[in-house]
Amino acid sequence: MSKKGKRQVLKKGIMTLLCLAAVFGCSGIEAVLAAEPSVSAEEYLAETGMPSQEIEILDSDIRQFIADNLRDSGLENWKVDRDILALTKTSSQQYTVVFYINVFAFQVGSEHRVYAVYESSTGITPVGNDSISLRLGNHFSPYEYGGRMWYKKTGEGNWVQGGELTADYRTAGGGTFTGGQLGDFQQKMLVKGCVCCYAGEGSGEDNQVTVEYTYCPAKGNNDTWLYIMIVAVTVVVVLILRRRE
Repeated sequence: MSKKGKRQVLKKGIMTLLCLAAVFGCSGIEAVLAAEPSVSAEEYLAETGMPSQEIEILDSDIRQFIADNLRDSGLENWKVDRDILALTKTSSQQYTVVFYINVFAFQVGSEHRVYAVYESSTGITPVGNDSISLRLGNHFSPYEYGGRMWYKKTGEGNWVQGGELTADYRTAGGGTFTGGQLGDFQQKMLVKGCVCCYAGEGSGEDNQVTVEYTYCPAKGNNDTWLYIMIVAVTVVVVLILRRRE
């Protein structure tokens, strides 16, 4: 091979090495950028204008769920919507059970996201009969629903992530989540969750959001409790009558 040919081969080899170095260099930069920590859920929600007090009352897992859900929307610059009127209600066949419910809403342009966060105040035994409904005024035009739930045994520290939530029944103004997705247990559990609604701009000015959780424990448990009470009262009455004799 002539000197000229050798030079051309050497030149091509150098160019190949430079190209490979550039490719791997860019990959390395991308890897470093990907490894950089993203904004935390708390910081993200603060950027929407959500007050620190409201951010702090949320458990870390629910806070993360809301932040990730907004991020995954593909839209930027979400801001807290403070014009909504939130109404919450709990229906229960056991009067000692209370659910804490908070509603949070965000908006960017004509897009809305509404989140209803709930948590039982004490251990309950959902058996697949519970429901939670989310109804929106005509200021909103709902088109999608989602959510997630968590549970743990009473007295334990760590929450266990349950499944995703889907609205089983939908109307023009809201959706209802029902059944085993809200919990189906054989023992008392603490439960919590977050249901959400995606909505566009509606045609009216009614910005009311109504959330209702209905707790329906197994009827057999109530019947057993009533039977025990009747038997106990009967025994006491019999003992009193015998003493009088």
